[in-house]
Amino acid sequence: MEKIIIFLSLFGIVSCGNVKQNGSIKPTSRFTQDYWSHLKTIVTPNGEIVKFKMINDSCYLLQWGDSLSLKTFPDTFYMDDHETWIPKFMAENKDYIVMRSSCGNPCWIGFFLPLQDSKKPFSIHEYLDFDLDNHLVAYVKDPNFIEIMNLKNGQTEAHILNGCSSAFPGYCIDSLSIKNRTLKYNWISDNKINSSKRKEIVEKIKL
Repeated sequence: MEKIIIFLSLFGIVSCGNVKQNGSIKPTSRFTQDYWSHLKTIVTPNGEIVKFKMINDSCYLLQWGDSLSLKTFPDTFYMDDHETWIPKFMAENKDYIVMRSSCGNPCWIGFFLPLQDSKKPFSIHEYLDFDLDNHLVAYVKDPNFIEIMNLKNGQTEAHILNGCSSAFPGYCIDSLSIKNRTLKYNWISDNKINSSKRKEIVEKIKL
């Protein structure tokens, strides 16, 4: 099974690399006009550019920054029939642009795109909150803890969870915030359906 997955991944990469990257692919009958409209260049409120550079009619690259010197995310994005899987603009400040895409249920990805060349971009699955002014993002690392990452230097710290009845720990977390370097959330060990059993957790972020 592992060999099949590797083969399919390589096939996708090869098929994306067969066509010259000219950014001028036209819509085909495979996708609707509405789908293609989600791949239009974005100008953020701060005037930064987010561009979907077409490789062919199946793949594209995510680019961002100043129109004269766009940065390129290192991963290739593959097109399908779900426009929710196309990254959407979420937020920005003077240091970052944040994009978000769906990848299933429950599944979402945050793309944290730095505007300075000295910083590297991150893609983070199931992020729960971010504080761009302090370069912080919170996400569930595994069923046992929430991880906080400093986007500026890549350092992380773990905050232990107290056991969740759901297969996805995010269902036991409500109203999470990491503003002012403080992790704050409501913990519901029986998941959000049984909302009567909740406990407020407040912990200092030391990063």
